[in-house]
Amino acid sequence: MVEDLQIWQRFVEGDRAAFEYLVQTHYTALFDYGLKFTADREKVKDHIHDLFTTLWDRRKHLSEVDQIKPYLLKSIRNRLFKSFRRSEVLLDIDDYEEQVFQDESMEMQIISQESVLERERKITFVLGQLTRRQREIIHLKFYEDLSNEEIADILLISRGAVANLLYQTLKLLKEKWKLPLYGFLFILLIV
Repeated sequence: MVEDLQIWQRFVEGDRAAFEYLVQTHYTALFDYGLKFTADREKVKDHIHDLFTTLWDRRKHLSEVDQIKPYLLKSIRNRLFKSFRRSEVLLDIDDYEEQVFQDESMEMQIISQESVLERERKITFVLGQLTRRQREIIHLKFYEDLSNEEIADILLISRGAVANLLYQTLKLLKEKWKLPLYGFLFILLIV
């Protein structure tokens, strides 16, 4: 991407406007991605701030970057994982779902119709069947709109492994989604 190369080069040369552009353009994606690993919003904000501070301080020593967004996503992921290795545990899907449902306002719960509740149960069940890695690849592919090569770089796996994991994940989602709701309820009662 020519534009990314130009912006990165201007940033490395000390152009504050280019740096501000990087922060403004990529902050939300980094924040949303960080929340996939921890519910601690302040911790994610702190890590993003530290990432951009470090980038500015070390800009003269940075190598050329072809695509900025995947580079930044990989950087924030690595920072969070280092933090987790030191003292924390990754957010479990049950904790994540509990947090999401706690955040729903009472108004939304009142407005919800039976069909919406049925769909939510089905989505929760289907997503609960995915591993952390599968949820992560779905986020990178469909929410961050990254290519398989960019995902492979972030996850430190081969492009073929990304394609295989994505295929298997989508196949599982499709299979689980086709089950009728009573099938889900039966499975939930068994588990």
